[in-house]
Amino acid sequence: MAYSDYRPPRRSRRRRTLAVLVLILLIVGVVALAVRYRTERRESIDYLSTAESVAARHSEMAERLGTLLQGLGQEERPEVIQRLETLAAEANDARRTLGEAVVTRSIAEVAGRMTVAVEAWDDAIDSLDDAITAVLDAEEGDLSGDDELGAAFELLQLGDRAYISVLDSVARLDQELVPMEFPVFTYTQDEFAALYNATVIAERLRRLGTLSELSDVAVIATTIPEPVSEGAAGVYAIPASEDFALEVTVSNTGNVVVERVSLVITMRRTASAEQIAPLGKVIPSIEPGASETLTFEDLDPEPGAVYTITAVASLEEGVDDVTDDNTWSLVFKRNAE
Repeated sequence: MAYSDYRPPRRSRRRRTLAVLVLILLIVGVVALAVRYRTERRESIDYLSTAESVAARHSEMAERLGTLLQGLGQEERPEVIQRLETLAAEANDARRTLGEAVVTRSIAEVAGRMTVAVEAWDDAIDSLDDAITAVLDAEEGDLSGDDELGAAFELLQLGDRAYISVLDSVARLDQELVPMEFPVFTYTQDEFAALYNATVIAERLRRLGTLSELSDVAVIATTIPEPVSEGAAGVYAIPASEDFALEVTVSNTGNVVVERVSLVITMRRTASAEQIAPLGKVIPSIEPGASETLTFEDLDPEPGAVYTITAVASLEEGVDDVTDDNTWSLVFKRNAE
């Protein structure tokens, strides 16, 4: 007896193929979900690690800013402004670092609040040097700088409130996601709380003369050869020499950079209308505490005659010199031999 091969109905084969495809899709889906879960978990940990690092940087900056405000008056204006500008640059870098971190759904609440805190702190620190400058340079009765200072402090307080909420949100997360403990701090509370009062700081700034913008230059000079003695009527004797020159040193004794300092030399013969044409040079700029030395050689006083030589340094138009030590003068007689 012969038997024919058994073949399942075509419809059954289709059902079996479909079931296999569904099973494969389920497996692929489960694997994809698992991979996505691990990826999101890793990205969440990475973000929280970055956020913790940024918070630690701000914790250190908060200490430095509080110390700066507490010690106002111990440093001159350029140093104070430089320290504020350094803090602003660091805060801006921290903001950029946080902004580049990947945010996942599981830490979206933390990320949103952390962004508010960091951006508020950054904007506040960035505006502080302008606010302090406005207070220092304001005309009497002008309180606009006080308002700028108050606005900066309010931004710091906003950042502090947002960061406190960050700490609350982090505490509600799966702690296996949190790589390390976030620092607990604020800019405007605790140790330095009393400093973040615009009225108090503005009044302190106005009492600090060292922080006021002071433009001042001083001049000293000597002839080459140098005088050897002082004679009658204050006339200095200068040894005979083949050449004669004047060496002038201009020093910035103020606390801001002075630019385009004009130095003019005049030499007049006593009891005579004779006067050598003034000589002048311009110094592009001098930093606070620095000096520039210039030599004038186009001078040839007649031996035996009495002359008055004068060096005057002048600041650019519109800038007042706060003292009168920008002039040097000498009455002299050049020996014949």
